[in-house]
Amino acid sequence: MMRRAFTLIEMLVVIVISAILLGIAVPAFQALLSSSRQSMAQNSLQQAIYSARDTAARNVGGGDAAAVFFYDKDRGLSVGVFEHVASFVDDTDNSLGPNEAPPTRDVFVPVSSMEAVRLPEGYMVRGFVLGTQLRDEDWYEDLVEYSPVSGTLQGSGSDRGPGAWVFPETDFYDQTDQDDGEDRQTFMIRFKAGTGTLSRVSTSALVIDPRPSSLDRTLITDDTILKPINETEDLRSWAVRASNSLDSSIVSSRAELIGNESSDTVLARPVTDIAMYRERRLAQMLQLRGLNKQTETIYERDEDPRIDASLFRDTTLASDPVELAAHITKWIEGRLVYESNNAEGTAQEADSSIYTVSAYFGDLIEVKR
Repeated sequence: MMRRAFTLIEMLVVIVISAILLGIAVPAFQALLSSSRQSMAQNSLQQAIYSARDTAARNVGGGDAAAVFFYDKDRGLSVGVFEHVASFVDDTDNSLGPNEAPPTRDVFVPVSSMEAVRLPEGYMVRGFVLGTQLRDEDWYEDLVEYSPVSGTLQGSGSDRGPGAWVFPETDFYDQTDQDDGEDRQTFMIRFKAGTGTLSRVSTSALVIDPRPSSLDRTLITDDTILKPINETEDLRSWAVRASNSLDSSIVSSRAELIGNESSDTVLARPVTDIAMYRERRLAQMLQLRGLNKQTETIYERDEDPRIDASLFRDTTLASDPVELAAHITKWIEGRLVYESNNAEGTAQEADSSIYTVSAYFGDLIEVKR
C-alpha cells in the first residue's frame, strides 16, 4: 500500500500557521519573562528593606540600621544591611564656611550575618533627594547647582517637593588610592533602633565598604594599634576603634582612615522614596546610542563618576550634569517631553516603579502617576 506524502501546499500551510502561532507566543512569553523579572527585582528590594527594618527593631539600646544601595560593574545593583556603630567629627567636609565646625558623622558597618541582596541584571534603583539637600558639596557635588522646576508627585502618602533621582555612585573611584573616597556617594533607607520605624535623621553618614586593593595601606604602620581594614576580621571593632581611639597615630590619620576622604567609605544620606527601573530603557528614552559596555550603565568606567559622553547624540546634555539630572527625573516621573512630541510622558513610557517606604513597617508602597 502506497503512503501518501504531504503536498507542497500542505507544508506551506503548516509553516504559515506555525509562524503565526510563534509570532503570538513569543511576545507573550517575553512579556511573561519580563514581568517575572520585575517581580523578582521588587521582591529582592523589599526583602533587603525588611531585613534592615527588622535589624533596627531588634537593636534595642543599640544603633540604627539601614538598607544601603551599591552599584559595581561585577555585581550590578545590590542592597546591603548596615548598622550604626560609632560617630566622630569628620573634618574632611568641603562645604564648611570659615566659622563653621566640621560635622559629626555616624559610621555604619555591614551586618556580618546578612548577605547583600542583588537585583536581576539590568535593574537599577535611584533615590529621591530634595534640591535643598543637594547643596552639600561633599555629596553629589556635580548637582550643587541643581534647582529643578519640576512639579510635585503625590500619591500613597508621598508628597515630595522638587528634587532629583540620584544613582548610587559607589564604584567610580581609584581603588588603589587611599584618599579617593570623595568620589563615592549613595543613599540609604534608615530605620530607628528599637522601634524599626523610619529614622528622622537626614544628615549624611559614612558607610564602611573596604576597597579591594591592598595598595596604599601604610597609614598605621604598627598593627598592634590598628590593622589595615582589608586585614581585619571584625569590621565593627575596627570601625569603633578608628572612630574613637585617642592614639595620636589614629587621630592624625582618621580622615583618611574612616572619613569621607577615605576610599574605604561611602557617603550616604537617608531617603524615603526610591525608583526601580531598567537602565537600558532609560538609555532608550534619553535617545542614547546604548549603554557603556563595561559598566552596563550610562556611566563610563573611570576613576570618577563620569557620564559616558560617547553614548549621547546631544553632546550638550552629556556635558551638563544638572540638565541631565532634570531629564532623568522627568523620565522617571513620566513627565519627559521631547521637542518632536508635545504630549507629556506616561508611567508606561517611563517603565519605572516609584515607591515610598512605609514609616512603620518598611513596606514599599507604589506611587501611582
